[in-house]
Amino acid sequence: MRGNRIAAVGSRAEIEALRGPATEVLDASGGAVIPGLIDSHVHLLMGAETLDQVNLRGVTDAAEAQRRIREWRAAHADRSWIRGQGFYTAFTRQQLDAATGDTPAHFLSGDAHSCLVNSAALRLAGITRNTADPPGGRIARDPTTGEPTGHLLETAQTLMYSALPPLTQADMRQLLALATAEAHRAGVTTAVVVGGSEEIDAYDAARAAGALALRIRMALWLREQPSGPGLPSRFDFSEREADHFDEIRRRHKDDALLRTSLVKIMLDGVIESHTAAMLAPYSDRSDTSGATNYTADALTTAIGMMDRRGWQVMTHALGDKAVRMALDAYEKVAGANPVPSQGRRHRIEHIEAIDPADVSRFGKLGVIASLQPAHAGGMNNPARSSQRWTNIGYERSAWGFPWRSIRESGGRVVFGSDWPVASLNPGRAMAVAVNRLEHPPVPGQRLTMPEVLAAYTADAAYGIFDDSQLGSLKPGLLADVVVLSRDILTAPPETNDDFVVGATVFDGRVVYRRADAVH
Repeated sequence: MRGNRIAAVGSRAEIEALRGPATEVLDASGGAVIPGLIDSHVHLLMGAETLDQVNLRGVTDAAEAQRRIREWRAAHADRSWIRGQGFYTAFTRQQLDAATGDTPAHFLSGDAHSCLVNSAALRLAGITRNTADPPGGRIARDPTTGEPTGHLLETAQTLMYSALPPLTQADMRQLLALATAEAHRAGVTTAVVVGGSEEIDAYDAARAAGALALRIRMALWLREQPSGPGLPSRFDFSEREADHFDEIRRRHKDDALLRTSLVKIMLDGVIESHTAAMLAPYSDRSDTSGATNYTADALTTAIGMMDRRGWQVMTHALGDKAVRMALDAYEKVAGANPVPSQGRRHRIEHIEAIDPADVSRFGKLGVIASLQPAHAGGMNNPARSSQRWTNIGYERSAWGFPWRSIRESGGRVVFGSDWPVASLNPGRAMAVAVNRLEHPPVPGQRLTMPEVLAAYTADAAYGIFDDSQLGSLKPGLLADVVVLSRDILTAPPETNDDFVVGATVFDGRVVYRRADAVH
């Protein structure tokens, strides 16, 4: 590497010939040397916040949750709120109250599609038995009294935004530093960050100060900006609001470090809470097939509006109905709008269920499939005991996360973490993809390790219009390089512990080095 570019790739003898007296040498000692990883879907500041919160992952009973909360509270007595994340078992506010007392508490679920709050937090937000469910969300209520249980699903989480302490620009800069360090340890040098316009100012300030050590491709929620830290609270969108998006893009100059060029549409929910939009009713609940936040016409209008303005669109679609709606909308827009100057590389995020008739449409329409393999861990459980198998049945579950079928039909597949829903470290996610179990008669979805690596590098770079600058180890490309402690191409990781980064080089500079791994 010379400056911030890769100068040459070759044998040891060829590279040694270029060595000068001031050359810094990293010896991988047999470990793999790969391009910097591109995390194609991450909630950066939200992830950083969880690094110092109550960890409820794996907790299945209230007693254990209460123990962890009390332990964290004792160590953080100065905090005005108790914050946590990772739960999948929905406790009640009374169970939280027993551990939190009158200190307001907020816990994000493991999939980030719901939250749990205690009585003090409900009071601060003004949520009572008379509070109406917002569009696209639900306040869980006691079936006898009608009082809120403390569990807020989907967009009902936005009812807490007015009560939660807002992040200052200083807070965001601090969280960015924490997130960047976490990314470097995981070998991530570029991230597609889903969030609000309030974040961009922090990233821009870091860039101006020469302190931005992560390439950020900002994906703004398609909603009024700014408008809180998470999910949209409403789904109507006008030309006036689109004008505001264009102004945000003009205000923040694009370069190789920071670019504002994507928008994210929230089309449906998740399978586990029966909020993903399905073509047929859920197997365990014949009274619902989920719902979409947009009608077909409204979705096409919104995508068409942003496509005409040159924005890249990524649509959250988990259920097979939502996936079909998104593909239909992209197809209609492509037929109605002129091709943007940079071309079209619109995306669908998650794809946890799909009708097989829609698989080949990704390649035909040029729509990118953005998936998070860590979310598919339940597909590799021979007992098929995860909730999706119960909620949507065998065949629809088996068709979930169809990464090989999409690739083989000509589609482009990119991988990400959805951090903090899953770890930034891709070891376990890679293991899920290369060890994928077969579920006949659905075609096998197992990928090879080179295919998995491409989804985090070369294909991921294509997915954000960066394939001429990133994603490969070629002379002239930007010098984002990761040195691993083992050769993952011959010994794929089984867990996060197997994906150990020895050194991360960002923009030609060593930004992380593990003392015992690289010489």
